[in-house]
Amino acid sequence: LYRQASEDTVLTADRSRMLPNGLAELLGDVEVMEPQRELRADQAAFNQNTGDFFLKGGVTANSPTYSFEAERMSGNQNKDAAQLHNVRFSLFENHARGSARKIEQQQRVFLIDEASYTTCPPHKNTWSISAKHLTLDQDKGWGTASHTVFRLYDKPFFYLPWLTFPIDDRRKTGLLFPTISFRDDDGLDYSQPIYINLHPQYDATVAPRIIQHRGEGIDSEFRYLTQFGEGKLSYGFLASDRRFDNENREIAAWQHSGSINRWYFSADYTRVSDDFYFKDLDTGLDVRSQTSLAQQAEARYRGRQWRFLTRVQSWQTIDPTLAEQNKPYRRLPQLELTGDPELIGPLKMLWLSDFTRFERSVSGNVRNVTGDRLHLAPALTLPLSTTWGFIEPRARVYHTQYALEGVDHTQKKEPNRTLVGTSVDSGMFFERDASFGHLRLQQTLEPRLFYNKVPKKEQSHLPNFDSGELTFGYDSLFRENRLTGYDRIGDEEKLSLGVTSRYLDQDTGREILRLRAAQAYYFDDRHVQRRTNAPIEDNKWSPVVGDLTWYFSRHWHLFTEMQWDREERQTTQSRLRLGYSDGDRRIFNLGYRQRREHREEIRQTELAMIWPVHRNWSIIGRWLYDLENKRAIENIAGVEYRDCCVQLRLVTLRDLVDRQGNGELESDSSIMFQIQLTGLGGFGGRIESLLERSISGYGRRYGTDN
Repeated sequence: LYRQASEDTVLTADRSRMLPNGLAELLGDVEVMEPQRELRADQAAFNQNTGDFFLKGGVTANSPTYSFEAERMSGNQNKDAAQLHNVRFSLFENHARGSARKIEQQQRVFLIDEASYTTCPPHKNTWSISAKHLTLDQDKGWGTASHTVFRLYDKPFFYLPWLTFPIDDRRKTGLLFPTISFRDDDGLDYSQPIYINLHPQYDATVAPRIIQHRGEGIDSEFRYLTQFGEGKLSYGFLASDRRFDNENREIAAWQHSGSINRWYFSADYTRVSDDFYFKDLDTGLDVRSQTSLAQQAEARYRGRQWRFLTRVQSWQTIDPTLAEQNKPYRRLPQLELTGDPELIGPLKMLWLSDFTRFERSVSGNVRNVTGDRLHLAPALTLPLSTTWGFIEPRARVYHTQYALEGVDHTQKKEPNRTLVGTSVDSGMFFERDASFGHLRLQQTLEPRLFYNKVPKKEQSHLPNFDSGELTFGYDSLFRENRLTGYDRIGDEEKLSLGVTSRYLDQDTGREILRLRAAQAYYFDDRHVQRRTNAPIEDNKWSPVVGDLTWYFSRHWHLFTEMQWDREERQTTQSRLRLGYSDGDRRIFNLGYRQRREHREEIRQTELAMIWPVHRNWSIIGRWLYDLENKRAIENIAGVEYRDCCVQLRLVTLRDLVDRQGNGELESDSSIMFQIQLTGLGGFGGRIESLLERSISGYGRRYGTDN
């Protein structure tokens, strides 16, 4: 409020006079002009001997960060003290305004009586707080209020006898807004977070929780930042769940990421007490639900030509329907070295080596084969390219050696496999100028021809620790191995032909339209499959796969893909998605998905949106529908009210859950509420997690403007 005058200060008034004892008076339209501040009053007095000053009548002050009006202002410049009476103020950086009967400054401490505060614009008091006494300590970075009333539309909403809050970026221990929801099975679910500021680089949140029909528990989260990286530890506990045979329910998680020089470290560990934890409980912690929970830590080195990975990885399977023989293996550990050193001229070597120890725990009636695997896949490649095309012949050796435990007497304990694969990848680039309306475009035509040959070799005597099948699509037609992992190398001799055409805006370089199509011809049957005794693939032609991506405006885009089996004369898969996102308040997704698999067909439609329907009102919705079974899989409906000082959301969710873990789906409903107050924070963060999961393109930036 007050600072000592500098040599740049200019004082003007209609009249002035000097009185005895060093007292100076300024009368009529008094102005005190300083860099970055202007002070006005009807009259002012200043005592040069004592440092006392006094301003009266229409006292106003304006600066880039604040402005205020007061009846009178007095103080002492030598003591850094000032008092204002009947004040109205605006804080521009905080988008806040308020009033007070009296504001007293004692150096860097402000004492305020009968204060009010809001971030709403003038003449719109959606919310405000008032306090009988308020203390703001700039050195400590926090304030204290007594007899505080929180108001909605000028009506008292709740009362707090005492509270503290931060007034700058420094964190402070205290209560956060609660989380409230309601579910059919659980009833009212109330959680009260408590923030604990432990250190500038450590903090924690502890949230006692009460679920009406289940019991009491607690959620907690500890965050840290060190020279080795950042991360968080989460723990949730529910005591004696009345809807789960009075058993205790727990979840623990750890996420970490960091780097030192060229080394990158990460950890991801999650564990729950039972298979139904995520089906029954929504913790509010930032932990994702899935059927297998990762428990891994890894370190990566990235050099110019060489890369190294060391990893330990385990899983907690929480799918009670998963057969014992299908449970994933642990990697204890995995060591991988890859590189692409140059040899002579354009000739390069591609090096891949991997050593992994596989372990697994299953029931006693299932044969459990474990052991070590060493996989080497070095290659020689000769990439040749010009501005109009490229060709890259490649030869790769696949050698895999095992040291196994748990095999029967008919199997080898140290089986191995060696084979050689060859491939040639080639393509050309053509371009021409084009136009569409006022757009100056550049069209490209990029044909691609890929030949790959991997000989057939019996591999059924080898274990299958991590092999899988690729999701078929455009990119999978141009891979050397049609299977994933190193336990199975898929035999094939194929020729893939693909073509891509792009339309680029010549002024901005932005891609407007991309069209792709590809198909492969197989010279021989494919015998090696991921599963033992799986049928041989004898089709000569792969499905024709084509896709289109069209950015037909700044915010709208269209994506469609279709796969056509020319031998069966039917569509095996198709997708369509029309999307809109403006990065602010509007998201719209309309989609259709169809897939034929094992004589079964899956057909689903989806409509999801967050869309304004009025100046301050938006609707929130998602409708995911199963066309085959004629049922809704997930319905989300809600409304949002948002203005410059408050955001309110009310969302209902109805989805299908497998409560018993037997594959039978039952309907479940819940209601969630969220409030966000500009400058004060909010509660209801579970709505953010729900929308991130359900509405493609949604990010937390949509949740609030602040």
